[in-house]
Amino acid sequence: MARVDILWMDDKLTPRVTPATIEDRSHGGVSLRIKNSISLGSHITIKSGTFQYSGIVTHTRHEKGGFTIGVKLLRREDPESK
Repeated sequence: MARVDILWMDDKLTPRVTPATIEDRSHGGVSLRIKNSISLGSHITIKSGTFQYSGIVTHTRHEKGGFTIGVKLLRREDPESK
């Protein structure tokens, strides 16, 4: 699976970055494996190389050695379509 970086602000509005692994993906979302939990409803940015997506954490599940989070990806506006 692909490795990415997750960027978000915690409950105290401190910027955070953590590595993650993409476990699964669909048209509207992605499942990520991380070491520490991210709060439900957190707005995150997923970055790797030249791509960047934004999303909202919709679920968190504690698993052996870390967490799996579900992220609903936000729709990106295409400036060429306007």
